[in-house]
Amino acid sequence: MDTRFYEIDILRFLSALAVVIFHYTYTGYMEGFATIANFPQLREFTKYGYVGINFFFIISGFVIFMSIADNNANRFLASRFSRLFPAYWFALWLTTFVTILIGGDTFSVTIMQFFANVTMINPLFGHSAIDSAYWTLFIELQFYLVVLLILQLKLSRYFLHLIALTLIGSTVALFTDWAAAVDMWHGIFPHWSGYFALGCLFYLTKRDGLTPITAALLVLGYLFVVKQSILFGELMSQWFAIDFDSGVLAVLNSLFFFSFCITSLCKSHPLRTKMAYFLGILTYPLYLIHQHIGYMVFNTFGNENNIGYLVLLTTAVMLVLAYLIHRGIEKTLAPVFKQSALKLLDQLTAVRQRVQAIRAK
Repeated sequence: MDTRFYEIDILRFLSALAVVIFHYTYTGYMEGFATIANFPQLREFTKYGYVGINFFFIISGFVIFMSIADNNANRFLASRFSRLFPAYWFALWLTTFVTILIGGDTFSVTIMQFFANVTMINPLFGHSAIDSAYWTLFIELQFYLVVLLILQLKLSRYFLHLIALTLIGSTVALFTDWAAAVDMWHGIFPHWSGYFALGCLFYLTKRDGLTPITAALLVLGYLFVVKQSILFGELMSQWFAIDFDSGVLAVLNSLFFFSFCITSLCKSHPLRTKMAYFLGILTYPLYLIHQHIGYMVFNTFGNENNIGYLVLLTTAVMLVLAYLIHRGIEKTLAPVFKQSALKLLDQLTAVRQRVQAIRAK
């Protein structure tokens, strides 16, 4: 029986595409990465595409439970490693190569920065990401670390309690002055932790059904989503000196929230079609390769006459590259990475158990 929620593939792809459009038509110009990509009328609409990041985190919280069904920490760690790193390492190499080739004065890479980025925890080594989009990966790793600790400590039966604490803490924190000043690009709390917790809650509701407790938590989750999106919009307005309408942000996030409610609460979904799988597989590679490479292409080949067409062509090429990365890297290497990592982790676990047995004697 096919239990895949194909509508999530569509939501994931639309979220990724929204981020791509946001970068290509908004931040490229507004942050000075690709000033040739100037679309003053269009960016009044596409400036809201960043909310795709919020949706990524909800989706991540939902699908993570598919990796921990057996509560095995080693399998979880191996599955996450094989999911993230093969495509990431290829994208990192590709972005570095293009940067060296056509980065110009705007983009550069150092040897130490490259090797720090290989770990995906480069902020801990004091090095910025080679591609600005990679900041979310460090946030994802923090979420995975929390889940791993829960599995290691045998606390999975308290998942709902932990979700409740996270949602309550994250929501309350957003109403403090600290939430506007916290380093949200490197820390998971409070801006992103609530999204992950909400995704987990959606999955538990799907699996176990709606109860008074989960219903109350869903209401709290909705409050978190609206509050965070409006607060972040206010911060964006300050950073870019351009207005982000709170009503638009509330509507966009509400649409996504209630779409996920259909997945979580209903047996069927109008977007649940197997064809959506082919959109879902593009998402992660597309996210990894699009931003800085796109900017460098615009800077190198763009002019006032062709920039609109170049953005469309670059987006299309990125989608093709994403598919090739999925077929050539993810499909080929991910199973090898997973088996190798699982074998190593199981061996380490066996060694640790033998050491503990010897000490017990």
